[in-house]
Amino acid sequence: MEVVSIQVPYTRPNAEYKIYCIGDIHAGTIHCVEDDVKRKIQEIKSTKNAMWIGMGDMAEFITPSDPRWNGDAIASWVKKDDIGHSQEGWIIDLFTPIKDRCIGLLYGNHEDTIHKHSHQDVAQHICDGLGVKNLGYSTWVHLFFKRENSNEAHLIKGAFTHGAGHAITEGAKINNLMRFMKSFEADFYGYGHVHDYIPKSFTRLVTNRSGRIKNQVANGATTGCWFRTYTQGTNASYGEMKVYPPSELCCAVFTINPNTDFLDVGRSI
Repeated sequence: MEVVSIQVPYTRPNAEYKIYCIGDIHAGTIHCVEDDVKRKIQEIKSTKNAMWIGMGDMAEFITPSDPRWNGDAIASWVKKDDIGHSQEGWIIDLFTPIKDRCIGLLYGNHEDTIHKHSHQDVAQHICDGLGVKNLGYSTWVHLFFKRENSNEAHLIKGAFTHGAGHAITEGAKINNLMRFMKSFEADFYGYGHVHDYIPKSFTRLVTNRSGRIKNQVANGATTGCWFRTYTQGTNASYGEMKVYPPSELCCAVFTINPNTDFLDVGRSI
C-alpha cells in the first residue's frame, strides 16, 4: 500500500475540484467502449481543477497462455505477438493529454496476472510512459489544500483500491465497499473491480480540537468501468457467459470544495 501527498493551491470563491476515478477499461478487447473512454479524457482535459486516478485493469492483458484467452475477442489494433506492449502503448497514448492532472495509477488483477505469469511489468511501464506515480494495488491520497496568500489549509484524505472478489449482486458489492471504508480512515473512497457504480456514505462521530462532538460523513463509491458485458453482434464476453448483470459504463467523480468543506460523489457517463 502506498501514501501519496499532493499540494493543491486554491483561491476563493472558485475552489471546486473534481477527482475522476478512471479504471476497469480493459482496453484491447472488443468489449471495451473505446469511444466513451476517449470522450471522458477530453472532458477531464477541458474541466477546470480536474484530477484523475487510475483504478487498475487499464487494459485486458490476457495472453494465449491464460485460460481466459479468447482470440476472437481481441481488438483489431492489438499485436497478437506483442500483446502486453501494444496495450501499454494504447493506454499511454490515450492518457498523455491529461498526464499532468494524474494523481497516480493503481494496478489491478489483470496487470498483476500478466506480471506474475509473463514477467511483464505493464503497470510500471505505463507509469513510466506517462511519468506518473505507481500507487500499487491500494493507496491513501492526502490532498493538502492551501489557500493562496493565507495560512488557511485543509487536509482531505482519499483511500483507493482496485478491489477484489466475485460479487455479483448489489448487496455483495456494497459489502465489499463498506469493508474497505470501515478499515481505512479517510474522507472519500474509491473501489474498482466490480464493474458497477454504487455510491455509499456513512456517518461517524468525531471530536474537534475544542472538544466538541460533531458528525463526519465519509463518501465512497464503486467506480464503474468501460467494459460492456453484453455486446450485440459479436462473440460473448466472459461476463455474458456467466450471465453477469450489465456493467455500469461510467466513472465515479468526487467533488471537493475545501472552502466550504463540501465533498460529494456522483457518476460521469
